[in-house]
Order: sequence, then C-alpha cells, then structure tokens
Amino acid sequence: MDNSPLEQLIYQEIALLDQQDFDAWQQLLCDDFHYWIPLRHDQPCPLRESSLLYEDRFLTTLRINRLASARNFSQQPKSRSLHIAQRPAISLDPDGLSARCLTPMLYCEARGDSEWHYPVTVEHQLLCLAGQWKVQRKKVLLLNPSRAFESLQLII
Repeated sequence: MDNSPLEQLIYQEIALLDQQDFDAWQQLLCDDFHYWIPLRHDQPCPLRESSLLYEDRFLTTLRINRLASARNFSQQPKSRSLHIAQRPAISLDPDGLSARCLTPMLYCEARGDSEWHYPVTVEHQLLCLAGQWKVQRKKVLLLNPSRAFESLQLII
C-alpha cells in the first residue's frame, strides 16, 4: 500500500492544530480516541500509574471548549503553536486497516513574551473506517518527561 495517505493525515493534523481549527481536527479522530503523555518512556499503560496527561475523546473535547472560552484567563493572551515534524515512519498492519506512525518533532508553544520548546516523538495508532483513515490513539513521548512544564496549554 502507498503510505502517502497516512503521511498526509499526520501533516493535516499538524496543520489543523497549528491553525487551532479544533473542529476540523476532531473530524480526524475515532470515537474511541485517546490522547496520552506518559511520565516515563517505558510506562506500559496509562491506567495503572500516573501520566502527565491521559484523555479520552470526551475530555479532549472539554479541553477544546475551555480553550475557546472567553473566560479562560490562562489564554489571555492566546497561546500559539508550531509543530516542526520529520517524515513519519509508518508500519501498516497486515490487514491493511490499521497502522502505527512514529513522528519525531519539535513542538513549540508561545504565549505573550514566553516561548516553550518540547522535543517529542508522537506515536499515532490509525484505523481505516469506511475507507477513511482516522486517529484512534495519540501517544506523545517527551524527550525529557521529568523536566518542569511551565506551559502545555494546547494539543501536541
């Protein structure tokens, strides 16, 4: 199979997140979507120990609604993001209906005069549903998860 549709999905996701077009971004997600930032690189499961972040689709939607709220004082001034990504490494499952993508990137977030940079590897689990590729799971492996996080308001 040609991997370009999967690569394009990753690049489309990055563009939508940087544009803060969260409504369009949510259209790329499966109903059972999960977003996870583990505390350790070797953390096997988000349910058995603490994570920096673990959200299902409902909690991710709540986060997006909070970001859009005029009463969200932590977003005054509003945060901006930039994802600088390498080409994804894609492993297609033999059934051709699921895939795993690993994308090394530098995530940058800025608000006001402050700027933060996080080197990460993003692991996407993708599913092909009714001929459309969707994001089922997004796991963000921070290069240094033990560092202090001054800001992580948006979605990596």
